[in-house]
Amino acid sequence: MISQSQAMEILKGVIDPDVGINIVDLGLVESVATDPQAVRVALIMTTPACPQTSYLQDECARLLNATGATATVQVLDEPLWDPSRMSASAKETLGWNG
Repeated sequence: MISQSQAMEILKGVIDPDVGINIVDLGLVESVATDPQAVRVALIMTTPACPQTSYLQDECARLLNATGATATVQVLDEPLWDPSRMSASAKETLGWNG
């Protein structure tokens, strides 16, 4: 079993190929729930038409499944992503001052 914090650390290994920043710092991880056998992740994309949706879902599942847990990764339509969800380091990397 992995904890929620361990799952979040693992998800930092999923890099959005369009911007080169991990999905946790981008604020794409809406929630993570764990139990002894499973990890459930809910993601939101920066745009509903994000071309990387399938890739990001697959990478999350691949990394979490490698721990021995069964991962389920869902993409939500809401809430909508906005730049305030990004970490300070992601904002700095992208030059976001807002």
